[in-house]
Amino acid sequence: MHDHMPGISGLENAARTQEHSWSRLVRAWLRFSGPARERFSSSLEDQERLRRSRVLSALFPLILVAILVIIPTAIPVPTYWISIATLFGLGLVAFVCNRAALINLSGLFLVFAIDATITVLMITLPTGIRNSNIPDFDLLLLATLVGGIVLPRRVLLFLALFHMLLIIALFTFLPHDPLLTREIQVNQGGFAYSELSDALLLQMIGTALAWLNARSVDFALARASKAEDLAEAQRVLNEQARLQVEQKERLEYGIEILKEAHARFANGDYRARAVLHDNELASLAASFNLLADRLNRIARTAQDQSSLEMAFQQLFAIQEEVVYGGPLRPLPPTGTLVDRVYPWLKQYYLFRQAYNRCGAVIEKARFALTRQKAALVELIAVLDQIRGQMRLDNSSPQMHATTLDLLAQAQSLCRQIEEQGKTGLQEAKQLDQMLKI
Repeated sequence: MHDHMPGISGLENAARTQEHSWSRLVRAWLRFSGPARERFSSSLEDQERLRRSRVLSALFPLILVAILVIIPTAIPVPTYWISIATLFGLGLVAFVCNRAALINLSGLFLVFAIDATITVLMITLPTGIRNSNIPDFDLLLLATLVGGIVLPRRVLLFLALFHMLLIIALFTFLPHDPLLTREIQVNQGGFAYSELSDALLLQMIGTALAWLNARSVDFALARASKAEDLAEAQRVLNEQARLQVEQKERLEYGIEILKEAHARFANGDYRARAVLHDNELASLAASFNLLADRLNRIARTAQDQSSLEMAFQQLFAIQEEVVYGGPLRPLPPTGTLVDRVYPWLKQYYLFRQAYNRCGAVIEKARFALTRQKAALVELIAVLDQIRGQMRLDNSSPQMHATTLDLLAQAQSLCRQIEEQGKTGLQEAKQLDQMLKI
Protein backbone atom coordinates (compact mmCIF):
# COMPACT_ATOMS: atom_id res chain seq x y z
CA MET A 1 0.00 0.00 0.00
CA HIS A 2 2.83 2.33 0.85
CA ASP A 3 4.42 1.53 -2.49
CA HIS A 4 1.41 3.02 -4.35
CA MET A 5 1.27 6.27 -2.35
CA PRO A 6 4.02 8.08 -4.26
CA GLY A 7 2.23 7.33 -7.54
CA ILE A 8 -1.07 8.69 -6.25
CA SER A 9 0.62 11.84 -4.97
CA GLY A 10 2.30 12.31 -8.30
CA LEU A 11 -1.04 12.04 -10.11
CA GLU A 12 -2.59 14.58 -7.75
CA ASN A 13 0.32 16.98 -8.28
CA ALA A 14 0.04 16.55 -12.05
CA ALA A 15 -3.73 17.22 -11.86
CA ARG A 16 -3.16 20.33 -9.78
CA THR A 17 -0.48 21.55 -12.17
CA GLN A 18 -2.75 20.97 -15.18
CA GLU A 19 -5.66 22.74 -13.45
CA HIS A 20 -3.41 25.63 -12.49
CA SER A 21 -2.12 25.91 -16.06
CA TRP A 22 -5.68 25.84 -17.41
CA SER A 23 -6.75 28.55 -14.92
CA ARG A 24 -3.82 30.74 -15.91
CA LEU A 25 -4.70 30.25 -19.59
CA VAL A 26 -8.34 31.18 -18.99
CA ARG A 27 -7.35 34.30 -16.98
CA ALA A 28 -4.92 35.33 -19.70
CA TRP A 29 -7.64 34.95 -22.37
CA LEU A 30 -10.14 36.97 -20.28
CA ARG A 31 -7.60 39.76 -19.85
CA PHE A 32 -6.85 39.71 -23.58
CA SER A 33 -10.42 39.56 -24.89
CA GLY A 34 -12.24 41.73 -22.34
CA PRO A 35 -11.90 44.90 -20.27
CA ALA A 36 -10.01 44.96 -17.02
CA ARG A 37 -11.95 44.19 -13.86
CA GLU A 38 -10.85 47.52 -12.37
CA ARG A 39 -13.04 49.37 -14.90
CA PHE A 40 -16.18 48.10 -13.17
CA SER A 41 -17.43 49.25 -9.79
CA SER A 42 -18.79 47.01 -7.07
CA SER A 43 -22.44 47.80 -7.89
CA LEU A 44 -24.67 45.01 -9.13
CA GLU A 45 -25.19 46.69 -12.50
CA ASP A 46 -21.49 46.89 -13.22
CA GLN A 47 -20.93 43.36 -11.94
CA GLU A 48 -23.66 42.15 -14.34
CA ARG A 49 -21.94 43.97 -17.21
CA LEU A 50 -18.68 42.31 -16.21
CA ARG A 51 -20.41 38.89 -16.23
CA ARG A 52 -21.79 39.45 -19.74
CA SER A 53 -18.35 40.61 -20.88
CA ARG A 54 -16.84 37.37 -19.55
CA VAL A 55 -19.55 35.38 -21.38
CA LEU A 56 -18.69 37.19 -24.61
CA SER A 57 -15.02 36.36 -24.07
CA ALA A 58 -16.01 32.72 -23.70
CA LEU A 59 -18.08 32.83 -26.93
CA PHE A 60 -15.33 34.27 -29.13
CA PRO A 61 -13.34 31.00 -29.24
CA LEU A 62 -16.55 29.28 -30.45
CA ILE A 63 -16.51 31.57 -33.47
CA LEU A 64 -13.04 30.30 -34.32
CA VAL A 65 -14.25 26.71 -33.83
CA ALA A 66 -17.24 27.38 -36.09
CA ILE A 67 -14.94 28.84 -38.76
CA LEU A 68 -12.67 25.80 -38.57
CA VAL A 69 -15.70 23.54 -38.95
CA ILE A 70 -17.04 25.47 -41.96
CA ILE A 71 -13.71 25.70 -43.79
CA PRO A 72 -13.83 22.09 -45.18
CA THR A 73 -17.27 22.80 -46.68
CA ALA A 74 -15.92 25.99 -48.33
CA ILE A 75 -13.32 24.07 -50.33
CA PRO A 76 -15.79 22.58 -52.84
CA VAL A 77 -18.16 25.59 -52.60
CA PRO A 78 -16.12 28.82 -52.89
CA THR A 79 -19.14 31.00 -52.03
CA TYR A 80 -18.94 29.75 -48.45
CA TRP A 81 -15.79 31.80 -48.00
CA ILE A 82 -17.97 34.91 -48.08
CA SER A 83 -19.95 33.64 -45.08
CA ILE A 84 -16.72 32.72 -43.29
CA ALA A 85 -15.28 36.19 -43.91
CA THR A 86 -18.53 37.80 -42.71
CA LEU A 87 -18.51 35.75 -39.50
CA PHE A 88 -14.84 36.51 -38.85
CA GLY A 89 -15.12 40.25 -39.60
CA LEU A 90 -18.20 40.93 -37.48
CA GLY A 91 -16.85 38.66 -34.73
CA LEU A 92 -13.65 40.73 -34.73
CA VAL A 93 -15.70 43.92 -34.39
CA ALA A 94 -17.56 42.37 -31.43
CA PHE A 95 -14.18 41.39 -29.95
CA VAL A 96 -12.88 44.98 -30.18
CA CYS A 97 -16.07 46.38 -28.66
CA ASN A 98 -15.82 43.95 -25.77
CA ARG A 99 -12.23 45.03 -25.07
CA ALA A 100 -13.44 48.65 -25.07
CA ALA A 101 -16.07 47.74 -22.41
CA LEU A 102 -18.94 48.36 -24.90
CA ILE A 103 -20.76 45.25 -23.72
CA ASN A 104 -24.19 45.79 -25.31
CA LEU A 105 -22.67 46.85 -28.63
CA SER A 106 -20.37 43.82 -28.61
CA GLY A 107 -23.36 41.51 -27.99
CA LEU A 108 -25.31 43.12 -30.83
CA PHE A 109 -22.38 42.65 -33.23
CA LEU A 110 -22.02 39.03 -32.17
CA VAL A 111 -25.74 38.36 -32.81
CA PHE A 112 -25.51 40.27 -36.09
CA ALA A 113 -22.46 38.20 -37.06
CA ILE A 114 -24.54 35.00 -36.76
CA ASP A 115 -27.52 36.54 -38.60
CA ALA A 116 -25.34 38.03 -41.34
CA THR A 117 -23.43 34.77 -41.81
CA ILE A 118 -26.64 32.76 -42.30
CA THR A 119 -28.14 35.47 -44.53
CA VAL A 120 -25.03 35.65 -46.73
CA LEU A 121 -24.98 31.84 -46.87
CA MET A 122 -28.56 31.79 -48.16
CA ILE A 123 -28.07 34.62 -50.62
CA THR A 124 -24.92 33.16 -52.16
CA LEU A 125 -26.38 29.71 -52.79
CA PRO A 126 -25.79 29.05 -56.50
CA THR A 127 -28.90 26.88 -56.95
CA GLY A 128 -31.23 28.76 -54.60
CA ILE A 129 -32.77 27.36 -51.47
CA ARG A 130 -32.78 23.60 -51.47
CA ASN A 131 -34.38 21.02 -49.24
CA SER A 132 -31.08 20.60 -47.40
CA ASN A 133 -30.93 24.34 -46.66
CA ILE A 134 -34.17 24.48 -44.74
CA PRO A 135 -32.49 23.32 -41.47
CA ASP A 136 -30.05 26.24 -41.86
CA PHE A 137 -32.85 28.55 -40.74
CA ASP A 138 -32.77 26.75 -37.41
CA LEU A 139 -29.25 28.15 -36.88
CA LEU A 140 -30.82 31.57 -36.27
CA LEU A 141 -31.87 30.11 -32.92
CA LEU A 142 -28.19 30.39 -31.94
CA ALA A 143 -28.39 34.15 -32.39
CA THR A 144 -31.52 34.25 -30.21
CA LEU A 145 -29.89 32.20 -27.46
CA VAL A 146 -26.71 34.23 -27.62
CA GLY A 147 -28.80 37.40 -27.42
CA GLY A 148 -30.60 36.03 -24.36
CA ILE A 149 -27.22 35.54 -22.66
CA VAL A 150 -25.34 38.72 -23.59
CA LEU A 151 -28.12 41.29 -24.23
CA PRO A 152 -30.69 42.92 -21.94
CA ARG A 153 -34.03 41.09 -21.59
CA ARG A 154 -36.03 43.86 -23.24
CA VAL A 155 -34.20 43.23 -26.56
CA LEU A 156 -35.20 39.53 -26.85
CA LEU A 157 -38.74 40.03 -28.17
CA PHE A 158 -37.56 42.43 -30.88
CA LEU A 159 -34.73 40.05 -31.71
CA ALA A 160 -37.12 37.07 -32.05
CA LEU A 161 -39.50 39.09 -34.23
CA PHE A 162 -36.58 40.18 -36.42
CA HIS A 163 -35.44 36.55 -36.84
CA MET A 164 -38.94 35.40 -37.80
CA LEU A 165 -39.29 38.17 -40.36
CA LEU A 166 -35.79 37.40 -41.66
CA ILE A 167 -36.68 33.71 -42.10
CA ILE A 168 -39.89 34.58 -43.91
CA ALA A 169 -38.18 37.20 -46.09
CA LEU A 170 -35.31 34.92 -47.07
CA PHE A 171 -37.62 32.05 -47.89
CA THR A 172 -40.01 34.32 -49.77
CA PHE A 173 -37.65 36.42 -51.86
CA LEU A 174 -34.79 34.03 -52.56
CA PRO A 175 -35.11 31.58 -55.46
CA HIS A 176 -36.02 27.97 -54.68
CA ASP A 177 -34.55 24.78 -56.04
CA PRO A 178 -36.98 23.03 -58.44
CA LEU A 179 -37.08 19.95 -56.22
CA LEU A 180 -38.09 22.11 -53.25
CA THR A 181 -40.77 23.82 -55.32
CA ARG A 182 -42.13 20.47 -56.53
CA GLU A 183 -42.14 19.06 -52.97
CA ILE A 184 -44.12 22.08 -51.76
CA GLN A 185 -46.60 21.61 -54.62
CA VAL A 186 -46.99 17.88 -54.16
CA ASN A 187 -46.77 17.36 -50.42
CA GLN A 188 -48.13 20.68 -49.09
CA GLY A 189 -50.48 21.76 -51.80
CA GLY A 190 -48.38 24.82 -52.66
CA PHE A 191 -48.52 26.15 -49.05
CA ALA A 192 -44.89 26.55 -47.89
CA TYR A 193 -45.61 27.35 -44.22
CA SER A 194 -44.85 23.81 -43.11
CA GLU A 195 -41.29 24.25 -44.38
CA LEU A 196 -40.82 27.22 -42.08
CA SER A 197 -42.92 26.09 -39.12
CA ASP A 198 -40.06 24.25 -37.46
CA ALA A 199 -37.71 27.24 -37.65
CA LEU A 200 -40.42 29.65 -36.45
CA LEU A 201 -41.41 27.31 -33.63
CA LEU A 202 -37.78 27.00 -32.54
CA GLN A 203 -37.51 30.78 -32.54
CA MET A 204 -40.60 31.08 -30.32
CA ILE A 205 -39.51 28.38 -27.91
CA GLY A 206 -35.89 29.57 -27.85
CA THR A 207 -37.01 33.14 -27.26
CA ALA A 208 -39.32 32.07 -24.44
CA LEU A 209 -36.56 30.04 -22.80
CA ALA A 210 -34.03 32.86 -23.22
CA TRP A 211 -36.55 35.38 -21.91
CA LEU A 212 -37.35 33.24 -18.88
CA ASN A 213 -33.64 32.75 -18.21
CA ALA A 214 -32.98 36.47 -18.54
CA ARG A 215 -36.01 37.18 -16.34
CA SER A 216 -34.73 34.83 -13.64
CA VAL A 217 -31.32 36.53 -13.86
CA ASP A 218 -32.99 39.95 -13.52
CA PHE A 219 -35.03 38.76 -10.56
CA ALA A 220 -31.90 37.34 -8.99
CA LEU A 221 -30.17 40.66 -9.57
CA ALA A 222 -33.15 42.51 -8.12
CA ARG A 223 -33.11 40.28 -5.03
CA ALA A 224 -29.37 40.67 -4.79
CA SER A 225 -29.82 44.41 -5.17
CA LYS A 226 -32.42 44.42 -2.40
CA ALA A 227 -30.14 42.28 -0.27
CA GLU A 228 -27.30 44.65 -1.06
CA ASP A 229 -29.53 47.62 -0.22
CA LEU A 230 -30.52 45.96 3.03
CA ALA A 231 -26.90 45.17 3.78
CA GLU A 232 -25.97 48.75 2.94
CA ALA A 233 -28.81 50.03 5.12
CA GLN A 234 -27.67 47.73 7.92
CA ARG A 235 -24.11 48.92 7.45
CA VAL A 236 -25.29 52.54 7.54
CA LEU A 237 -27.32 51.85 10.69
CA ASN A 238 -24.36 50.12 12.30
CA GLU A 239 -22.13 53.01 11.29
CA GLN A 240 -24.63 55.51 12.69
CA ALA A 241 -24.89 53.48 15.91
CA ARG A 242 -21.10 53.39 16.14
CA LEU A 243 -20.92 57.13 15.53
CA GLN A 244 -23.60 57.75 18.16
CA VAL A 245 -21.72 55.61 20.68
CA GLU A 246 -18.50 57.47 19.90
CA GLN A 247 -20.34 60.78 20.15
CA LYS A 248 -21.84 59.74 23.48
CA GLU A 249 -18.40 58.77 24.77
CA ARG A 250 -16.98 62.09 23.58
CA LEU A 251 -19.85 63.99 25.24
CA GLU A 252 -19.40 62.11 28.51
CA TYR A 253 -15.67 62.76 28.40
CA GLY A 254 -16.23 66.44 27.62
CA ILE A 255 -18.80 66.80 30.42
CA GLU A 256 -16.41 65.16 32.86
CA ILE A 257 -13.58 67.50 31.84
CA LEU A 258 -15.84 70.55 32.16
CA LYS A 259 -17.14 69.42 35.57
CA GLU A 260 -13.62 68.89 36.85
CA ALA A 261 -12.48 72.29 35.56
CA HIS A 262 -15.55 73.99 37.09
CA ALA A 263 -14.91 72.31 40.45
CA ARG A 264 -11.25 73.30 40.50
CA PHE A 265 -12.07 76.88 39.52
CA ALA A 266 -14.81 77.09 42.15
CA ASN A 267 -12.32 75.91 44.80
CA GLY A 268 -9.97 78.77 44.03
CA ASP A 269 -7.69 77.22 41.42
CA TYR A 270 -7.94 80.02 38.88
CA ARG A 271 -5.46 78.26 36.61
CA ALA A 272 -7.95 75.44 35.96
CA ARG A 273 -8.74 75.02 32.25
CA ALA A 274 -10.85 72.57 30.20
CA VAL A 275 -8.70 71.07 27.46
CA LEU A 276 -10.85 69.45 24.74
CA HIS A 277 -9.94 68.65 21.13
CA ASP A 278 -12.09 67.04 18.43
CA ASN A 279 -15.08 67.11 20.74
CA GLU A 280 -18.61 68.45 20.40
CA LEU A 281 -18.13 70.44 23.62
CA ALA A 282 -14.88 72.03 22.45
CA SER A 283 -16.63 75.38 21.82
CA LEU A 284 -18.15 75.27 25.32
CA ALA A 285 -14.72 74.45 26.76
CA ALA A 286 -13.25 77.38 24.84
CA SER A 287 -15.95 79.68 26.25
CA PHE A 288 -15.25 78.41 29.77
CA ASN A 289 -11.51 78.95 29.31
CA LEU A 290 -12.16 82.48 28.05
CA LEU A 291 -14.39 83.19 31.05
CA ALA A 292 -11.79 81.70 33.40
CA ASP A 293 -9.08 83.87 31.83
CA ARG A 294 -11.15 86.99 32.30
CA LEU A 295 -12.09 86.14 35.88
CA ASN A 296 -8.47 85.28 36.58
CA ARG A 297 -7.36 88.65 35.26
CA ILE A 298 -10.04 90.37 37.35
CA ALA A 299 -8.94 88.42 40.45
CA ARG A 300 -5.29 89.24 39.80
CA THR A 301 -6.18 92.90 39.31
CA ALA A 302 -8.14 92.95 42.58
CA GLN A 303 -5.31 91.16 44.36
CA ASP A 304 -2.76 93.57 42.93
CA GLN A 305 -4.91 96.51 43.95
CA SER A 306 -5.29 95.14 47.49
CA SER A 307 -1.53 94.52 47.73
CA LEU A 308 -0.86 98.04 46.45
CA GLU A 309 -3.27 99.52 48.97
CA MET A 310 -1.65 97.63 51.85
CA ALA A 311 1.81 98.64 50.65
CA PHE A 312 0.81 102.32 50.50
CA GLN A 313 -0.61 102.07 54.01
CA GLN A 314 2.73 100.72 55.24
CA LEU A 315 4.57 103.44 53.31
CA PHE A 316 2.33 106.18 54.76
CA ALA A 317 2.90 104.85 58.29
CA ILE A 318 6.69 104.90 57.79
CA GLN A 319 6.45 108.41 56.26
CA GLU A 320 4.43 109.67 59.21
CA GLU A 321 7.04 108.37 61.64
CA VAL A 322 9.81 109.99 59.63
CA VAL A 323 7.96 113.31 59.42
CA TYR A 324 7.58 113.40 63.20
CA GLY A 325 11.28 112.64 63.71
CA GLY A 326 11.06 108.91 64.16
CA PRO A 327 13.49 106.37 62.68
CA LEU A 328 13.12 104.97 59.20
CA ARG A 329 11.73 101.44 59.46
CA PRO A 330 12.59 98.96 56.69
CA LEU A 331 9.83 98.08 54.22
CA PRO A 332 9.65 94.42 53.14
CA PRO A 333 9.30 93.83 49.38
CA THR A 334 5.68 94.06 48.28
CA GLY A 335 6.03 93.45 44.56
CA THR A 336 4.15 96.69 43.83
CA LEU A 337 4.88 100.26 42.81
CA VAL A 338 5.63 101.09 46.46
CA ASP A 339 8.95 99.21 46.13
CA ARG A 340 10.06 102.00 43.76
CA VAL A 341 8.71 104.82 45.98
CA TYR A 342 10.37 103.60 49.20
CA PRO A 343 13.96 104.39 48.02
CA TRP A 344 12.88 108.02 47.51
CA LEU A 345 11.56 108.14 51.06
CA LYS A 346 14.82 106.64 52.26
CA GLN A 347 16.76 109.32 50.35
CA TYR A 348 14.55 111.96 51.91
CA TYR A 349 15.23 110.52 55.37
CA LEU A 350 19.00 110.51 54.79
CA PHE A 351 18.87 114.03 53.37
CA ARG A 352 16.98 115.23 56.39
CA GLN A 353 19.52 113.71 58.77
CA ALA A 354 22.31 115.26 56.74
CA TYR A 355 20.48 118.59 56.85
CA ASN A 356 20.19 118.43 60.62
CA ARG A 357 23.86 117.62 61.02
CA CYS A 358 24.78 120.37 58.57
CA GLY A 359 22.74 122.86 60.63
CA ALA A 360 24.81 122.04 63.74
CA VAL A 361 28.07 122.28 61.85
CA ILE A 362 27.02 125.61 60.30
CA GLU A 363 26.15 126.93 63.76
CA LYS A 364 29.62 125.95 65.03
CA ALA A 365 31.23 127.57 61.99
CA ARG A 366 29.23 130.77 62.60
CA PHE A 367 30.34 130.82 66.20
CA ALA A 368 34.00 130.26 65.16
CA LEU A 369 33.76 133.05 62.57
CA THR A 370 32.30 135.37 65.21
CA ARG A 371 35.26 134.63 67.46
CA GLN A 372 37.64 135.15 64.53
CA LYS A 373 35.98 138.48 63.84
CA ALA A 374 36.41 139.59 67.45
CA ALA A 375 40.06 138.43 67.42
CA LEU A 376 40.64 140.32 64.17
CA VAL A 377 39.11 143.50 65.65
CA GLU A 378 41.31 143.13 68.69
CA LEU A 379 44.32 142.41 66.45
CA ILE A 380 43.60 145.51 64.40
CA ALA A 381 43.44 147.63 67.57
CA VAL A 382 46.76 146.18 68.81
CA LEU A 383 48.36 146.80 65.46
CA ASP A 384 47.10 150.39 65.50
CA GLN A 385 48.67 150.90 68.92
CA ILE A 386 51.94 149.40 67.68
CA ARG A 387 51.88 151.68 64.69
CA GLY A 388 51.27 154.71 66.96
CA GLN A 389 54.12 153.70 69.21
CA MET A 390 56.39 153.13 66.26
CA ARG A 391 55.89 156.69 65.11
CA LEU A 392 57.46 158.02 68.26
CA ASP A 393 61.19 157.78 67.60
CA ASN A 394 62.21 159.20 70.93
CA SER A 395 60.36 156.66 72.95
CA SER A 396 61.64 155.56 76.27
CA PRO A 397 62.62 152.03 77.25
CA GLN A 398 59.26 151.74 78.93
CA MET A 399 57.60 152.39 75.63
CA HIS A 400 59.70 149.71 73.97
CA ALA A 401 58.59 147.24 76.60
CA THR A 402 54.99 148.21 75.99
CA THR A 403 55.48 147.70 72.26
CA LEU A 404 56.98 144.28 72.85
CA ASP A 405 53.98 143.37 74.97
CA LEU A 406 51.64 144.51 72.22
CA LEU A 407 53.57 142.43 69.65
CA ALA A 408 53.38 139.39 71.89
CA GLN A 409 49.64 139.99 72.26
CA ALA A 410 49.30 140.30 68.46
CA GLN A 411 51.21 137.04 67.96
CA SER A 412 48.91 135.34 70.43
CA LEU A 413 45.88 136.66 68.58
CA CYS A 414 47.37 135.46 65.29
CA ARG A 415 47.81 131.95 66.74
CA GLN A 416 44.21 131.98 67.98
CA ILE A 417 43.00 133.06 64.56
CA GLU A 418 45.13 130.32 62.98
CA GLU A 419 43.64 127.69 65.32
CA GLN A 420 40.14 128.94 64.65
CA GLY A 421 40.89 128.84 60.88
CA LYS A 422 41.97 125.19 61.15
CA THR A 423 38.83 124.40 63.13
CA GLY A 424 36.71 126.18 60.51
CA LEU A 425 38.50 124.23 57.75
CA GLN A 426 37.79 120.92 59.45
CA GLU A 427 34.15 121.84 59.94
CA ALA A 428 33.98 122.88 56.25
CA LYS A 429 35.37 119.47 55.22
CA GLN A 430 32.87 117.74 57.48
CA LEU A 431 30.07 119.79 55.97
CA ASP A 432 31.32 118.90 52.45
CA GLN A 433 31.22 115.17 53.31
CA MET A 434 27.70 115.53 54.69
CA LEU A 435 26.55 117.26 51.54
CA LYS A 436 28.08 114.49 49.43
CA ILE A 437 26.06 111.94 51.41
